Amino acid sequence: MNLPLIITIVIVAVAVIIGFAAHGRSRMDIEEWSVGGRRYGGLVLWVLAAGEIYTTFTYLGASGYAYTNGGPVFYILGYGALAYIISFFLLPPLWRYGKRNGLLTQADYFTSRFGSRWIGALAAVVGVVFVVPYGTLQLEGLGDIVTTVTDGKVSSAAAMLIAFGLTALFVFASGLRAAAWTSILKDALLIITVLIVGIGLPLKYFGSYSALLNAVSHAHPGILAAPGTSAHGSLGVLWLISTLLLTSAGFYMYPQAFAVTYSARSAKAIRRNATFLPAYQIIMMLLFYVGFAALLIVPGLKGPDTNFALLDLVKKGEPAWITGLVGGGGALAAMVPAAAIVLAAATLVGRNIYRDLLRPQASPRSVLGVSRAFVLVIMAFSLWVAIASPGLIANLLLTAYDGVTQFFPAVLASLFWRRTSRAGVAGGVIAGVVIVLYLVISGQDPVWGMNAGFVALIANAVVLVAGSLALPDQAADEVMAAYRPEPGA
Repeated sequence: MNLPLIITIVIVAVAVIIGFAAHGRSRMDIEEWSVGGRRYGGLVLWVLAAGEIYTTFTYLGASGYAYTNGGPVFYILGYGALAYIISFFLLPPLWRYGKRNGLLTQADYFTSRFGSRWIGALAAVVGVVFVVPYGTLQLEGLGDIVTTVTDGKVSSAAAMLIAFGLTALFVFASGLRAAAWTSILKDALLIITVLIVGIGLPLKYFGSYSALLNAVSHAHPGILAAPGTSAHGSLGVLWLISTLLLTSAGFYMYPQAFAVTYSARSAKAIRRNATFLPAYQIIMMLLFYVGFAALLIVPGLKGPDTNFALLDLVKKGEPAWITGLVGGGGALAAMVPAAAIVLAAATLVGRNIYRDLLRPQASPRSVLGVSRAFVLVIMAFSLWVAIASPGLIANLLLTAYDGVTQFFPAVLASLFWRRTSRAGVAGGVIAGVVIVLYLVISGQDPVWGMNAGFVALIANAVVLVAGSLALPDQAADEVMAAYRPEPGA
């Protein structure tokens, strides 16, 4: 075994030990398992939220996107900042409503708010369909990272098999606690390695960031323009604005993001989190510089290989022990989000499909048992797809972010518009998802110069409003009052 592989194995082993140890001695009921007993604040909530957000995309995708597309990559800085502003105002009322009504999942909110198990089940199905492929992608990225840093000594399939198994087991045992406590190690490694690589490599090869940007502009005229063009066509002003609005709206619409919101100790902790999380955008900026440097130092990468721009540059310009740290950090950047994703998906199945639709009288213990079982089922299915038929998830991955964002009009309207009805919400979500699938899979993205997901979001909002006005909930005043957030919540 080479040094990078040894370091990567040690880091993953430490994370797994932390994940199992997170169980502690407290009784593991469904609330403790899925949302950590609603006790997180301060550092733990901060790193847990970051653990959900900054995934293998942070390690591979950001630098790869900069390598391929140049200037348009800077939209990432904008949507992160906008998303944290939205979360400052949107998440506290969701947390208060969730705590008051004992909610554990994203679909629970729809069930409770509209008094309908069926609309909750719809939200659960949409959430699982779009979030499971995203979790699979995290662990596919892990396999690629391990294979690359070890020069092929460990196959991608072997790395995924081990990681899938370990992740499934510590989620089964410790639930959200495992993701929370391993996030601390993951974030520490992410920050350390990105600072080393993002500062060291550009300065080593170019002397300064300005010299780097000048060199890139000279070698590839116009590539740093934003908005500009990319491998996918014209990315103009309309694309930039629509993408910023879409991605910031959908930032917290993933099912696992709802679970993290419910896990907070207080609304104040959520607002504090929104205040400090933008510091991570500095990390993203450094990765852009790495991508630009790789464009000149390791030129010629095409297609999926551009995602390895960072790893190729690190292997070329850094000692083996740093390559090992990057490999270990990248492995955790896959395992921690994958743990939270599979936890959220399994809880959706256990509560909102098994309990709400199949066995309404199911006890909390049986719901926990089914949810835990589906951790293993979902991970096994994801492993099979990732190794045997990775092409099966390709189209869903293209639509994952656009798909979950279709929950945003329903969540926003249901918090602040009394007349929001279940018919309007269901119609809007279905319309948005169908339009996203059609436009993205058929290759019509951008459409009319705008992000296809944003076009679907507008259609979603129109259907929601029209449906709510045309088909109001008949028992709104008597029945629905019990499900609405309190005034000012």
